[in-house]
Amino acid sequence: MKAVIMAGGFGTRLRPLTINIPKPMVPIANQPIMTYILKLLKKHNFDDLQVILYHQPEIIKEYFKEGKDFGVKIEYFISSENLGTAGAVTVAKDKLKDMFLVISGDILTDFNLSEAISFHQEKKSLSTIILTRVKNPLPFGIVLTNPEGKITRFLEKPSWGEVFSDTINTGVYILEPDIFEFIPTFKEFDFSKNLFPLLLSKKLPLYGYIAKGYWRDIGNLKDYREVHNDLLNGVVEIEIEGKKIEEGGNQIWIGEESSIKNIDNLKGTVLVGNKVKIGESKIINSIIGDGVIIDDNSEIKDSILWENSLIEKEVKINHSIICKEVKLKDNSLLEGENVISDNCEIGKNVKLKRGVSIWPNKKVQEGAIVSSSFVWGKTWGGVLFGSYGIVGANNIEITPEFATKLGCAYGTYLGKGSRVFTGRDAHESSRMLKRAMIAGFMGSGVDVFDLRASPLPLIRFAIRSLSGNGGIYVMRSPFDPYTIDIKFFDKSGFDLSPGIQQGIERIFYREEFYRADIEEIGKLEIPPRVVEAYRDFYLKNIDIKTIKNSNWKFVIDYSFGPSVLFFPVIVGDFGLEIISLNAYMDGKRSVRSPVEFQRALQNISTLVKSLQAALGILLDAGGEKVFVVDQSGEVFSNTRLVAIFSKLLKSTQEKISLTIPVNSSFELEQFLKELPAEINWSSTRTNNLIKEAAKTSLTVDNLGGFIFPSFLPFFDGIFTVGKLIELLSRLEVNLAEFKKGTPERDPLHTEIQCPWELKGEILRKLSEVARVEELIEGIKLRESDGFVFILPDSDRPLLHLYSSFIEKKKEKRRLEEERERLESWIKI
Repeated sequence: MKAVIMAGGFGTRLRPLTINIPKPMVPIANQPIMTYILKLLKKHNFDDLQVILYHQPEIIKEYFKEGKDFGVKIEYFISSENLGTAGAVTVAKDKLKDMFLVISGDILTDFNLSEAISFHQEKKSLSTIILTRVKNPLPFGIVLTNPEGKITRFLEKPSWGEVFSDTINTGVYILEPDIFEFIPTFKEFDFSKNLFPLLLSKKLPLYGYIAKGYWRDIGNLKDYREVHNDLLNGVVEIEIEGKKIEEGGNQIWIGEESSIKNIDNLKGTVLVGNKVKIGESKIINSIIGDGVIIDDNSEIKDSILWENSLIEKEVKINHSIICKEVKLKDNSLLEGENVISDNCEIGKNVKLKRGVSIWPNKKVQEGAIVSSSFVWGKTWGGVLFGSYGIVGANNIEITPEFATKLGCAYGTYLGKGSRVFTGRDAHESSRMLKRAMIAGFMGSGVDVFDLRASPLPLIRFAIRSLSGNGGIYVMRSPFDPYTIDIKFFDKSGFDLSPGIQQGIERIFYREEFYRADIEEIGKLEIPPRVVEAYRDFYLKNIDIKTIKNSNWKFVIDYSFGPSVLFFPVIVGDFGLEIISLNAYMDGKRSVRSPVEFQRALQNISTLVKSLQAALGILLDAGGEKVFVVDQSGEVFSNTRLVAIFSKLLKSTQEKISLTIPVNSSFELEQFLKELPAEINWSSTRTNNLIKEAAKTSLTVDNLGGFIFPSFLPFFDGIFTVGKLIELLSRLEVNLAEFKKGTPERDPLHTEIQCPWELKGEILRKLSEVARVEELIEGIKLRESDGFVFILPDSDRPLLHLYSSFIEKKKEKRRLEEERERLESWIKI
């Protein structure tokens, strides 16, 4: 039978292991990863193999040759460009006239492929995806099937809110040759992003086979270490080469022509390659590559050594990876989680602090204490983009050096001559990091238009209206003074798409920054009349005459944010009596704890009542969100404020429609249906809400954010204030009276600690025990009078649990019942 091995990956996240070799050649237990794929295929009668190459193809071809040494026949195909996973297979389609299997050359698995083939043939499927269940499904494509195995939904690399199951796409496919009718030739086309959704839309036979056994995508250094732990602990069934010795609870494999001075010094599970020489040294739970020499009195624990390295006397290596042809001289110490890449020399008495990596061809001088990675440039160790942009510890994880390289990466992605708008909140740390990013932009030949301290809506407006190619905003997180948040925007002012984020990440991790010529360095300017342009656009989209005639008095709290520099210029045209609170910029005070936030709202409430004002408004420090108090002093819940806005809009126009997140209250949903208003459901993620905004009259989140797409398709608290006052003025209504009949309560909410590795399993169990029809985000368990909603947190190891029912007593009861059920599953 024929199989296609996809062996073209860069292995960017495995750097520095993959600097000098392609990812399929990275060794697992002293053999390239792809070796195990060949052995698995041979075991299940796949002996005619087409190998698709792209990155460093000659290394793979030279090692595997025609496949004779592995009992298979190999034919190579080199893709001249990145065609995507499905597009790449088309380069070999003339050889694929019968059923064939596609598998990645850089995974480790012991699946029974014969059983999967039988399933495929029994179902007469056009395409069968081999599935498995994993503890953390987030990086993979989630697949939902019916009881017969037919695929009903496919989600490529979802957010945690879209993790409806722990059953994922392994990237192993069984395909009929007719599949090429749906794959364009020599065009970028992906199995999971393009082909499988197309087959689903055409209702063609697409099945999923849930395989038992081991499967691991070796995506990063953590995966690489863990796959070796699995191997040493016998979790995966693969053949390990060498003579096996079991003695005193130890399992030791020794290769040919290897000499060990004292085998009693080898403890736990140890794999020793060929032609290895080990002196009087301790080796514990480690893998030693071919040709390694280890002198006396050294200790190697929980580590992986590649071939031909020299370990001198009294060296200590803990939980680390040593690549090929490395010299570790006397008395050097690796504290843990270290990586030393090819052809490095570590001098005598050197200490590498925990987590330090040394990239290829480096020499560390004698006696050095190395506390930061020695690379072409230090690289970020985690995932760059999260739910709210790039978030990290201020000046610890996100430093000026990091910010400069981030600016270089985004600037390189946008290209020389692009125009980027930058802004920040009022804190000095945000100024520091924004300026570091500006240096990175300019160094990559990008022109920067700096709005300095400014509210977020102004940045989005400037990008959109002044022909920007992108933008960034640097701010401290609203409730955590020690965390910084860097937000990124595209040429339309929207949050970046996942595709653009991945493009920036690739450049960042590879450090393939464009360095502008001295005469091409980007320019830095302060753009003129941006505030004036925003003000003019604002006033054109609001009925100032009606507002002036209301003669209202209202209270506004600026939260010490930069909106205070701009909004008074606009609100002055309202002609109303305005009492301003915290109306100056103070970066230290703009971040409020939850207690301080509630205290600020109560302060507004007291002031509104004592001054007999029409209403009070708290504008958040970023200028995006609003919180409202009426004449009676009631601090409106988000549910009530959305209902009031909906009622106001309905009073002024015949038809209205709203985009609301799936965790909006049941009472709000019923209220909107009775109004009536058309409901467009969205996930809770900000970027999804913004994308959906153009479809409806109003878009809201559950955190005080409002989008009026007829103005701008972004959250804009400054415009929301004006629109609320305009609508109330036009109807000449008293807010405390107008609120009658609107729903009051937000859903009850609690958080449940849940390990990352259990999230997918918990969501799958919920799907199995309850009929779930709404698969927008999370799991919504509907009842006739309300719902319970479970949403995995995108950035923390916990689940959000919401309960919303007509009766408050039932709301509390169902929250407790569901919490007990979830906690019992988590503890099992």
